[in-house]
Amino acid sequence: MRKFLAGVLALGLAGTLAGCGEDSIFTREYNAWGTGSFPVANDGQAALYIVREAGPGDQTPIEITIGTQSLVNIVPPNYVRLDLDPRLYDLRAYGPSKNKELVITVAPGQTRFLLAQLTPDGGAQLLELSQEQGRRLARRGQRLYAPTIK
Repeated sequence: MRKFLAGVLALGLAGTLAGCGEDSIFTREYNAWGTGSFPVANDGQAALYIVREAGPGDQTPIEITIGTQSLVNIVPPNYVRLDLDPRLYDLRAYGPSKNKELVITVAPGQTRFLLAQLTPDGGAQLLELSQEQGRRLARRGQRLYAPTIK
């Protein structure tokens, strides 16, 4: 009888937690792609996510390049995942009239998040995000695919 009551209480608690609203750990936003985890770096590589946050009526694309290679034009609320070999990378974000550079070094097994955003002077920039912020923004958008980095 005690096992039965414990089971009923556990089911009731799980049902209560599942209905707690947006901050519940059981929401789709927390649970990326329904898997319970977030995709991390491949063996021997780093995963770099570049995300774009949705703004009111903002659909201006931001072009992202690495070195001289054009990668993707990001519009909100989408993101791109790059699987990179460990080394130094020269990233640029191009806005309507200006661009800004960000030089980063990635290590094997590392997962990093950058926010691509427009600046008031007509440019674009890349800003480092925490794991929590980056994952939250990536889950809100759709993945865009970029060419393989050489």
